[in-house]
Amino acid sequence: MVSDGTMNLQNGTWVDITKGEIKMKKNKTKKYMVMSKFTHSDRFILEKQFINRHSADYFVDAMISENDYEDLEYFLFEQSVSYNKKDNVDDDGIPF
Repeated sequence: MVSDGTMNLQNGTWVDITKGEIKMKKNKTKKYMVMSKFTHSDRFILEKQFINRHSADYFVDAMISENDYEDLEYFLFEQSVSYNKKDNVDDDGIPF
C-alpha cells in the first residue's frame, strides 16, 4: 500500500498530497502509547498508539492472551501535555 501524504503525529494532522493540491484534515491525537519491554532489557519498543485508554487496554489484553514471548512486559504511556495546545483539560475531562 502506498500513501500519498504525510502524518504529523504530534498534533494529528494528515496532509494529503495528490494531483498538486494539498488537503488538510484534523485527526484525533493518539495520546495513549502501548510499549513493551523484555525483562532482561532496558529499552522500550513502541507497539501501537491509541486515541483512548479503553482501546489500549483491549489491545494489551489481546497481546497478553497470545503470549508470544513469556518475558515480555507491556506498559501504557500517556501524553499529558501538548505543547502546541493551550487547554488544560484532556479528552477524558481530567485536568492536568
